Amino acid sequence: MKEYLYIYGINPVVESLQNDKIFVAELYVVQNGNENQTILSLAKKRFLKINYCTKEQLTKLANSSNHQNYLLAIKMPKTLTIEQLVGQSLKKDHPFLLVLDQIVDPQNFGAILRTCDMFNVDGVIILNKRQVSLTPSAVKASAGGFAHVAISEVNNLTNAIEYLKTCGFWIYATELSAKAVPVGDLKYDTPVCLIVGNEGKGVSPKLLKHADFNVYVPTTGHLDSLNVSVATAVLIYQIKMLQQEL
Repeated sequence: MKEYLYIYGINPVVESLQNDKIFVAELYVVQNGNENQTILSLAKKRFLKINYCTKEQLTKLANSSNHQNYLLAIKMPKTLTIEQLVGQSLKKDHPFLLVLDQIVDPQNFGAILRTCDMFNVDGVIILNKRQVSLTPSAVKASAGGFAHVAISEVNNLTNAIEYLKTCGFWIYATELSAKAVPVGDLKYDTPVCLIVGNEGKGVSPKLLKHADFNVYVPTTGHLDSLNVSVATAVLIYQIKMLQQEL
């Protein structure tokens, strides 16, 4: 795992500098005589080293031209073991964990982390391979949410789900099939684990076999499916609202 992660763009940089949970190592700035004073002021308050460079140098460092002249090197957030994540979750009134089955788009991953932060999902479980991890694009899409959501990386999702079951979690997997039920038709009065799947293939058949329920978002338009990050947001919101009614 890389020690540092690069965050670029004015808003992500400002949000990160304002977040005490994020360990920031260095700031890189393109010096053009019109620097963002908010960023410079926040950097000085945190006693950061400010590295001035050319736009070409920053583009190479960020591996993107969409850096808006600012880049932060931050320490990679620590991941939790699944045992740690479950232990934290079970202390809550309504334990809620999310499993991502091979999400590969960093924009989707970041948007899902943002949703998890907004609705206080206790944590996200992902594979340590064949799955997008925290990248600059994912961090930017999360709008700062990445720093507030606990993540556990595992080498086998089936084993992780079976472990969750032994800890009292009921498993809900997203699927459009004859046996799936609308997400709003169930009662979520036990610890909840929601599984959402890959952008193209959905939840793998192997994981579906281990689910207690298959759920979907009912729609009334012409299309029958949503982008995975949008569908995840709707599912989380619906389940959270039903939990609050208990």
